[in-house]
Amino acid sequence: MYRGSRTEVDKYSAPSGLASSIGATAAEYGIDIVPICKALELDPNSFTDLTGRVSIDRMCRLLETCALLAHDEAFGLKATDKFVPGSTGPYGYGLMMAPTALDFFRFMGAHQQFIADTSYCRFVVDRTCAELTYTFSPLIVKRDQYVDLGLALVLQRLRTFLGPQTDLVEVGLERNKPSDPSLYREKMSRKVVFGQRMNWLRLPAELFDFRNPYGDEKLFRLMDLQCRSLRPERSDTLSFRDELKEFILSRVTDNAIGLAEAAGYFRVSERTLQRRLAEAGTSIHDLRDEVRRELAERLLSHTELSAGEIAHRLGYSAPSAFSRSTVRWFGQTPRDYRKHQAGNA
Repeated sequence: MYRGSRTEVDKYSAPSGLASSIGATAAEYGIDIVPICKALELDPNSFTDLTGRVSIDRMCRLLETCALLAHDEAFGLKATDKFVPGSTGPYGYGLMMAPTALDFFRFMGAHQQFIADTSYCRFVVDRTCAELTYTFSPLIVKRDQYVDLGLALVLQRLRTFLGPQTDLVEVGLERNKPSDPSLYREKMSRKVVFGQRMNWLRLPAELFDFRNPYGDEKLFRLMDLQCRSLRPERSDTLSFRDELKEFILSRVTDNAIGLAEAAGYFRVSERTLQRRLAEAGTSIHDLRDEVRRELAERLLSHTELSAGEIAHRLGYSAPSAFSRSTVRWFGQTPRDYRKHQAGNA
């Protein structure tokens, strides 16, 4: 659990059990995570709580700090070696009990909100494959180690019953290509690519009906119900405008945000949503522009991400398009705006 002062980004949470293997892995490098956790206002004792939740941002910072101190860009991947199956509670047990490979993927798609609160997830199935695509709020700046850990754990679990055929699963990662990608191909899949707009997994149709010898239909359904009951609820104190901005924030990387998707998310008709937008004097397009402007202001002022990285995270097709937006918003290019803010600070 996180203690002390909360920040805006702390509203994004994950099961605390995801961090359960970090301490043991860090110890192998001679790193004591207790003082790091204290600085991050994290309680390492909570990492063994099967129903507890922890700030994703602070867990990411813990992982990135350990990777930096260990001089190992694959720290998150290696932390899977110390992970005890089931440490994430009903989510982990649900994956273990999935009757088939397709059930396994459907479960991930259904409960991404449980495993990474308010992240953006899209799950689609067609005749060729099942694809799970997801990303996180741009406010969570450093997350490579966290994604490495989470995806490697999922594929490690899938490999227990798919065996070598796990290498037919395609994997896409937002992170830049590491200096040594061999461990990623070993712990994830032979078919892994880097530098993607969002993280994704693709299960080929030929593996849909592959049976899990450890699967249990009754326990699988029970874990599904448990995840649904423990899923963090959306705040009911937000205004309609702010709730729409939260919806856009979690999907800002995806260029496909539109009226139909927003109406489906809020379980209203497109006509009803259009009327409410008109009453609020705004539109999906205007709100997305507002969200992007607020994020750009924050990321340019308070992070060291390059303008290109920020453009990528805000869903721009090219840095030049982002630069044109910053000139429209602030009257300056990203570089000049950052210099101006640094000077004022």
